Amino acid sequence: MLSKIHDFWLKNCIFAADMTREELILDCRYYNGEETYPEGVDSLMWGYEEAWVRMVLENDPTPQKCIDYYTKRYDLPTILPYEKDGTPLGIKAILWNRCDHWSGYEAVTAESFIRWYQAHYVKDTKTHRQLLNDQ
Repeated sequence: MLSKIHDFWLKNCIFAADMTREELILDCRYYNGEETYPEGVDSLMWGYEEAWVRMVLENDPTPQKCIDYYTKRYDLPTILPYEKDGTPLGIKAILWNRCDHWSGYEAVTAESFIRWYQAHYVKDTKTHRQLLNDQ
């Protein structure tokens, strides 16, 4: 069971100084801590999660900048709340940034990001934390 501070962090923030690599990995769907992505795993999504874990542990400001941008522009925490899918805001913000990147010059709206996010990231997967809670 997460403390209230960790629960708030997962829903709203990117940095939690006392969270371990193992705790961060619990909030991933594809990355399990491997050094290279395993066969049969979506390599892009694995890479985005691996980067998120690494950046959080290194206190890299990039994920927080993404959160700030997509929260101000689209109210990311409201349109895709943590309670809906168990994915931390930092991962969602990085994914939106990558969706923007790969869309080229086509504007990514909140609706188009949600469709992309559900089709390419969430699919029929669960976070490692959700899988543990299901047991």
